[in-house]
Amino acid sequence: MTENTEHAQTSAPSFTVNDLAHDDQAIAYMERHGADTVEHAFAIANILHIHSNVREASVFYRKAFDLHTKSSTEYPLAQSLLQVRLLCLLKASLPLPPEEIKELEDIDPSFANYIRGVHSAWRENNFERSLKLIGNSYEKFHSGEEIDRIYLEIALQWIHSLNSGKKLNKNCNIPHHLYMYWDQNPPSEIVENIQYHRELLDEDFTAFDYESASEWLYEHYGREAREFFQQARHPAEAADLLRLHVIAAKGGWWLDADLRIKSDDAWDNLAFVPTSCQLFTTHNFVLHNDFFGAAPSHPIISNALLTAWANTFRHAGLYIAFKTGPGVLNRAVSRAIFQKVNHGEPLPDTTIDNQEKFDNFVEEYEVQYKNASGSWHHH
Repeated sequence: MTENTEHAQTSAPSFTVNDLAHDDQAIAYMERHGADTVEHAFAIANILHIHSNVREASVFYRKAFDLHTKSSTEYPLAQSLLQVRLLCLLKASLPLPPEEIKELEDIDPSFANYIRGVHSAWRENNFERSLKLIGNSYEKFHSGEEIDRIYLEIALQWIHSLNSGKKLNKNCNIPHHLYMYWDQNPPSEIVENIQYHRELLDEDFTAFDYESASEWLYEHYGREAREFFQQARHPAEAADLLRLHVIAAKGGWWLDADLRIKSDDAWDNLAFVPTSCQLFTTHNFVLHNDFFGAAPSHPIISNALLTAWANTFRHAGLYIAFKTGPGVLNRAVSRAIFQKVNHGEPLPDTTIDNQEKFDNFVEEYEVQYKNASGSWHHH
């Protein structure tokens, strides 16, 4: 074998702009770093995936998997790379290679069942089978990752077919009280919004600041809860912890300070929402934690609070949305659905409505502080 032939066999394959979906960010990354390590192939795949170039992303996830040592100490784990590769194939409406599913099953059967379950929902519209296949494989992921959103999307279709034709007679058990938080020195638009709600709701409104929230947490949950709150690395994380503790203990409605109840009628209508827990989902099945309501000690809120505590102990640096934010609500709902599907447990009295219903009750208003301060999305 000549030197040139040997080099041709061992050098990394070249990629064209077509392979990178003409994605400028992916092309720039490739030109600077190449794709010859797990880290770089994974980074390019993620860029393509975020930009919805899922067919091309699947190729780079596969490349990262092939470069992986398959060691349990090399991150991302091999099974994570292969499952997201197969998920991208599903998103691209491409066939799943049976040998790759077997490959994934040999590493981690629950990941393979996750892919089989998504296939059953997306390709066969068999939602119950899908949920049974996926099982509780979401527990292998951080709360709030894509598996929770996909699981909820599938479950809502299953629940809809389950409840088709049934008349659900429910009473509203959510206390008619609204809670809000701003840590300190609120800008004028927040001051005005708090005053708006004081005038609208009178004694049915409580606005916490850092001091009153710290005191409330100490009185209701003790020293550790107050310390978690005070040691949060961003005010958004502190607000996440407060809202779960407050609604778990007292029940009622939570509203972020950059949202407002639309009107007297909207607030009055919330008194008749026929459920013990009212949640709303975004268009991509992330549950809103900026506006929701529940009765005291509702199991969904209690489980979300448990996950927020666990994440605070075990994953202190986790992305806030996953650690204490919407992700813990998504995970709590996943667990409730799993218990129903796999153990026949009744679903907690919960209603999950869409973004349109959310918009019926609350609205955003113009705020300037977000342009001047660091976004929590970087934490």
